[in-house]
Amino acid sequence: MKKVIIFGSSGSIGKNALDVIRKSKNNFKVIGLCVYKDVETLFAQAKEFLPENVCIVDKTHFHKIKDLPKKIKVFMGKDGLNDFSKISSDISVMAIAGLSCLEPFLHHIPYTKRIALANKESIVTASRFVFKEAKKYNVEIFPIDSEINAIFQFFSLDKKILKNNLNKVYITASGGSLLNYRKKNLTSVKIKDVLSHPTWKMGKRITVDCATLVNKGFEVIEVHNFFGIPYEKIDVLIHRQSQVHALLELKDKTIIACLYPADMRIPISYALHYPERFYNNDGMDFKNKICFSFEPISFKKFPLLKLILEAAKREDNSLVILNACDEISIEYFLKKKIKFIHIYKALEYMFSIYPSTRLKTIEDVFYWDNWAREKTKEYLDRV
Repeated sequence: MKKVIIFGSSGSIGKNALDVIRKSKNNFKVIGLCVYKDVETLFAQAKEFLPENVCIVDKTHFHKIKDLPKKIKVFMGKDGLNDFSKISSDISVMAIAGLSCLEPFLHHIPYTKRIALANKESIVTASRFVFKEAKKYNVEIFPIDSEINAIFQFFSLDKKILKNNLNKVYITASGGSLLNYRKKNLTSVKIKDVLSHPTWKMGKRITVDCATLVNKGFEVIEVHNFFGIPYEKIDVLIHRQSQVHALLELKDKTIIACLYPADMRIPISYALHYPERFYNNDGMDFKNKICFSFEPISFKKFPLLKLILEAAKREDNSLVILNACDEISIEYFLKKKIKFIHIYKALEYMFSIYPSTRLKTIEDVFYWDNWAREKTKEYLDRV
């Protein structure tokens, strides 16, 4: 039985991971659950899975804890998160949102054997440091993102595809909730409009990123960093149905596709059970008519995708800057401090004024992240 820790257990990925474990209780034992502040969800999860350890990052919510079994050890605050990250496990699900995942991620690498990673930002901003640390401790990092996981499944089946025959990789994007909006209409977009994703049920920040396609830019970077595929061999297609997650084009123009419903439990299950596969009742239903459509990306409609891809090729601190700006801008939007269109303006502004420099240490990542957050707040407060 494999010991599992879940960082971010109250979010959609964490809940789905627990559902996968619930259906395979003989294979996994949850020994740790971590949330930021959702104590109510944590309490319900702890009652069901009886972990040995729980962590609540926001100390102000400690008073809500009650009736936890006495045998459960409780970690509190940032220092508590650091200590929680040193608990040994066989598999850890990293589902903390944003760059706040990076520090516990790095702290935890020496204490686990496999990390099922749902956090884009750590790879986008600090892949060199993350993979170096993982190699040092012989730790597997498996992507959970549906598109990246689909490519991982391809190469797990046949690594020769990558080495000898690959011509191009396509990852798909639903286009989010605003695909059919014109740019002039974006100034009047409401929060509920942006969060009405056509196929996936996700956290608020990633749902907003789906509307701007910033998330798809991050996923292109993940593909590049996980598999060493050159950027010119990675492309994005609009696929509204969210059932084809990635395609490989081989040099003879044969295309191989990875299909499954818009259900994150499938890639999570693969990452947890690998190299085995666990039987799943919920798959593609070919007894009914299924239609797939694909169309090329329009950078005119999604200028932030183009911005992210341009930043990726600079190999400097720009991705740290843009990620921090994106996180703060979305926070401001969800708090109704700015309009949706200001997310675009903020990222374009920060990309035009940031001081380009190489990232030599992990401390550089945190420095430029803090710098960009302050500069973004200054800009948005003026707006």
